[in-house]
Amino acid sequence: MMMTGLVRVTVAAPSRRIDVALPENSVVAELVPGLLRSAGEHLADDGAGAGGWVLRRSDGRPFELGRTLGQHRIRDGEVLYLVEQSVEWPELEYDDVVDAIAQGAGRTGRLWSPRTTRQAGFVLGMTALFLILVDGLRWTPVSDAALWFLGVAALLLAAGTLLSRAFGDASAGSLAGSAALVFALAGGGLSQAAGLTRLAIPDLLLASAALLLAGLLGFAGTSDRPAVFAAAIATGVFGLFGGWLATTDSLDPFEAAALVAGALLAFSPAFGVWSIRLGRVPMPVLPRSTADLVRDDPQTPRRLVQLAVIRADAFLSGLLLATAVIVAGCQVLLVRHGGTAGLWYAALLSLGFLVRARLYPALRHRIAMLVAGCSGLVALALWPLATLSAAGPILLAVAVAVAALGVLVGGKPWSPYLGRYAEILEIILVLTIVPLCCAVLDLYAAVRGFGG
Repeated sequence: MMMTGLVRVTVAAPSRRIDVALPENSVVAELVPGLLRSAGEHLADDGAGAGGWVLRRSDGRPFELGRTLGQHRIRDGEVLYLVEQSVEWPELEYDDVVDAIAQGAGRTGRLWSPRTTRQAGFVLGMTALFLILVDGLRWTPVSDAALWFLGVAALLLAAGTLLSRAFGDASAGSLAGSAALVFALAGGGLSQAAGLTRLAIPDLLLASAALLLAGLLGFAGTSDRPAVFAAAIATGVFGLFGGWLATTDSLDPFEAAALVAGALLAFSPAFGVWSIRLGRVPMPVLPRSTADLVRDDPQTPRRLVQLAVIRADAFLSGLLLATAVIVAGCQVLLVRHGGTAGLWYAALLSLGFLVRARLYPALRHRIAMLVAGCSGLVALALWPLATLSAAGPILLAVAVAVAALGVLVGGKPWSPYLGRYAEILEIILVLTIVPLCCAVLDLYAAVRGFGG
């Protein structure tokens, strides 16, 4: 894991030059105010009439305020220029046409590097593993391929642990461990299967158990990308719970899917609290007496706090990713086998997860919630909507409306009133889960039967 580094640069301001060490993971917009204070008194006010201040390279290229110094690839010893926005920066003169052509060609795209060679090796290796998986699925019977898949998963987990722990290559180790999850899932699911088209609930239980075990081993053996293995663990637990519900005589698979998906929508706000506790993030202690107010306890070291935050983020990312995977499968079952109530329930779940996505500002977290919501809409479009003669125009109108909404609203800040309306809508959707889930389970007919 890489901690925040410092880059040592010289900032040339109008009245002085400053030698500073700046954090490479801080965005430029956070650094400019401090540089202005160090460059001279009232310097920020002096540049207000000229459009503000901007950092430039020696060739005049300005830094984007929303990007970090690391993303701009600032090196130690560079000279940066703090100038007014309205300053006309002269174009650099050159006396070598070939050198100018080479510089222009270098800016058109990335050059091949040793890192690219390493990434290409990873891609080829993953392609070979994918071909192994495809070849095994063609075996007859498929249960013979299950032992082969489980053996490959064990080898990949062992290789990932050795690469990560013994050789210090955490990224390669986590990649091998991630590939092992796929083989463990396939091996467990096909170990007792009669065929690819005849998978049943026992196969789901075996696949979930194998995925859970592989996720635990990968989480303990590798030190990079813990969110992937946390997602595998959570997916295995959710799959075991749903499969156990489906094994009862009173519930069909789509009814168990309705219970699991509804529970995930209702209790997903608790994922943040669970992640904080699993990550052992130190929380502030509120004073309960006058003695607590004057007591000065030592703070937890910053590095330990940051490590705990990274662990908690990995757990939260894994839970949300597992939710997206499980909910997508549940919604397919509801749309295919749940009848009219299942269609309405799938639409409710989709809308609920789309509204819930606003609570997660991080891109990786919000995308998981959006995938969970859009999966139900895709299932509705592929099956019930596809039977309508006007399916094409309806989908085109929806696509145009969504694109127009993104263009019109995407660049503007949201109104606080919309956030409040979204909260009210979310409460209504969560409360509506119970009656619609009862309709999917056909509980109303059972109650009417009790009354004769």
